[in-house]
Amino acid sequence: MADFQIKAVWNVIFRIFTALITCTGGAVIGLVSGAIKGQTTETGLVRGAGVGAVSGAIIALQAVDMIANGEPFSKVALLQSVLHGKLFIDWTSAMETSFTDIFNVENNVAKGLSEEVINDLPKCVFDDDKTCQNDDDKCHERNCVICLQDFENKEEGRELPGCKHVFHMKCIDEWLMRQGSCPICRRDVIV
Repeated sequence: MADFQIKAVWNVIFRIFTALITCTGGAVIGLVSGAIKGQTTETGLVRGAGVGAVSGAIIALQAVDMIANGEPFSKVALLQSVLHGKLFIDWTSAMETSFTDIFNVENNVAKGLSEEVINDLPKCVFDDDKTCQNDDDKCHERNCVICLQDFENKEEGRELPGCKHVFHMKCIDEWLMRQGSCPICRRDVIV
């Protein structure tokens, strides 16, 4: 019985050590990636490095969990998004919106769009290869940056006219009721 307990304790210690090594590696990669992306955007080097380190550590743990559960390549896009900075930009732009709204005391005017204006915006339907088909052309966005979910086959989306960013209809409609701009690039929807 004591032999079993010793093996169990060593197993737990090994898993903790593996998690620490994984988090450290992910944090270092995220730190570098976030610092580079932060330097090239208005976020800044220090803030970019901090957010990158945290997101890198989290994604490293998720990657280990996926590999342990037998799905090593199913979330490659998630890992690539850290290296290319997409996840970092999505997280920081959402945080910047929150901070801007909190400290923007002078403009307490409603900034959202009316339901009629929102309903007049272009719609599209996602097909099997997750591209959005509308009357004009195809978009190649794979997921909605508001809810972070992939687009599904036959699901309706909405394309913003100026910037051509695409979102789930429900997600962007709720956003546009409160904000009259694109959640990604902050471009006004109606000019």
